Amino acid sequence: MTTTADSRSRGRSLRRDALGLGTSTAIGISSSAPAYSLAVAVGLLVAYVGTAAPMVLALAAVPVVLVTLCFRELNRAEPNCGTTFPWTEKAFGLGVGRMVGWTTVMACVLVMSNLAQVASIYTYVLLGLDDAAGSRGAQAGLGAVFIVVMAVLAYRGIQIAAWTQAILLTVEVVALLWFAINAFHEAGTLSLPTDTGQGKWATGVLVAVFLYWGWDSSFSVNEETRDPRRTPAIAALIANGFLVILYVVVAWSAIAYAGVGPLADIADDDFFSVLSNDLLGTAGGKLLIGAVLVSALASTQTTILPTARTMLSMARRDAFPGQFARISTRFHTPSVSTWVFAGASLVIYVALVLTSDAVLADAVGAVSVLVSIYYLATAIAVPVYFTGAIEGRVLQRVVVPLLAAASFVVVLVLAVSEVGTGPLVVVGVTMVVGALIMFSMKPPAEGEGRS
Repeated sequence: MTTTADSRSRGRSLRRDALGLGTSTAIGISSSAPAYSLAVAVGLLVAYVGTAAPMVLALAAVPVVLVTLCFRELNRAEPNCGTTFPWTEKAFGLGVGRMVGWTTVMACVLVMSNLAQVASIYTYVLLGLDDAAGSRGAQAGLGAVFIVVMAVLAYRGIQIAAWTQAILLTVEVVALLWFAINAFHEAGTLSLPTDTGQGKWATGVLVAVFLYWGWDSSFSVNEETRDPRRTPAIAALIANGFLVILYVVVAWSAIAYAGVGPLADIADDDFFSVLSNDLLGTAGGKLLIGAVLVSALASTQTTILPTARTMLSMARRDAFPGQFARISTRFHTPSVSTWVFAGASLVIYVALVLTSDAVLADAVGAVSVLVSIYYLATAIAVPVYFTGAIEGRVLQRVVVPLLAAASFVVVLVLAVSEVGTGPLVVVGVTMVVGALIMFSMKPPAEGEGRS
């Protein structure tokens, strides 16, 4: 039974007109965690495709931009902070919407494990505590603290979170450009060797998709953004354009400086920690390590922001228990959703760190598959969502979505045979658990209104 207090809490709204184009763009870029993403994924990408890594990064942006245009079209019609969930729910029904929403949430839960582990390891390395950096217990403890701290910042208001992101993003971008300039200078050339790695092109594209993931956070804060039907799309497209240039430049410089072999050898680790001291010296290496730490922390916060809003949206439409729709009176942020997601992330992170020998590699692969699945679902939803309202916008509502969907179908089908069993097991468990949870929930009774 819903109490009066619960009803009032669910009726509150998120803070309107709190974000402009600049802060929305900063959230989209920060959610992709450029320094962190490059640190944990470039080695894997180079191992898969060798010196073609910069080209793969550029090509992978094409389906990502197509999906961004799908988000733009749906957001114009319905600027809902749950993004993919309400759109697929309207197109395909509550059952499919629930599973897509669950896929989104679990992708974020898994990536939190990467973010927290990288942040804890880099903190210890930065402080010269190498023994602690290699200790699973120490990683689990400090990573858990980081999750709680960033959840507090996310809970205390969207404006605080946005300005925090702008400051942290500036630090990491400056450090990345410094690395690239020095790498090209030391290499003495812009040309690349001819090693093609393992030739796993589909898996390479899948890893590249992981690097871009995060731009959709600009849409997740649409209810708090000025001009919510238009600004999030512009912010997301700017974020993607910025990331393409940054990723290609940094990957190119790393290969030119280190070569394919050394980068592929550290595919299960992060290449910045291995290369930074030799390239930039002790002080420069610490700055770059600090940038990756900042990036991981920033993305921890910007992962909490959109996921809490997805859970809030799902609760509004009875796909999650009603308590998840509660909004803080003081801060106008999701209250129960923020803390439940933070708590679930903390538990899964500690469990993975204490039991898995390949947290980074397995989680990157699993998250890439999950993200591709919900991007695919969103693209397919567009023509269905707009059934009967396609005339005059055939390009935006049919052609672009079908191209985006086809791109991700091809990548997923080809990558399944290449990605390995670890990530696929994680994905399988995630989907089974999601199905059990989603379909065990009692659907709303006939005639019950949705908020």
